Amino acid sequence: MIEQVKGTSYSASSLLGASSFLYMNQNDLHGKKDESENSSVMHKKSWWRISFASPKVPDPPPVCPAKGIFYCVIYLRPGDYHRIHSPADWQVLVRRHFSGELFPVHERGRRTIKNLYVENERVVLEGQWTEGLMALAAIGAATIGSIELFIEPELRTNRPNRKLLHSEPPKERIYEPEGVGVMLKKGEELAAFNMGSTVVLVFQAPSHKSSKDGRLSEFNFCIDRGDKIRVGEALGRWSST
Repeated sequence: MIEQVKGTSYSASSLLGASSFLYMNQNDLHGKKDESENSSVMHKKSWWRISFASPKVPDPPPVCPAKGIFYCVIYLRPGDYHRIHSPADWQVLVRRHFSGELFPVHERGRRTIKNLYVENERVVLEGQWTEGLMALAAIGAATIGSIELFIEPELRTNRPNRKLLHSEPPKERIYEPEGVGVMLKKGEELAAFNMGSTVVLVFQAPSHKSSKDGRLSEFNFCIDRGDKIRVGEALGRWSST
């Protein structure tokens, strides 16, 4: 579950879609991994506000028993930096566009509107990185329905014929070549909002892994709830145990 506010949560599957790779075994995720070196990340004089949690037991059941599902919710205020950069080297395999509402995502909205991020219009990118699943959801808000996707500039959001029934499936596109998709480098510009809104990052990572010297390392966030971060600042690292 992903926490919206204290005491109110929503499932990752409802955010990402019923066909999310969360339900697949890792062996079903086909595609060549990107082994090129990480590119340098541009540093901007802007801030993102962060809320996050790192459950050790995924929901739904884990893609791989040795790994967990982590998530990070990034709230962008109107005066913040509104462009989205790739969090890692990864392959974007599929895009899902969920038409929906455009409720405000400020603190009052998060506290009063149940399943706010699931109700709002959003664009979900899903694929894989070296550690498994990677998914990024760009969520619209009041007066911020236009989500610009640089890897698919023809995509149009915030259309007048938004869906009326919640049972209507999202519009999905599988990027070619199938199984490889679009290769993104860490720090590469990916998408943008016209004003502030919210980005939810969901990814798979091993709770523990062996380093070259044989010691175990554990993934941990290196930021705290409510922190402000600069573009290019690390969200988490593996630390030796």
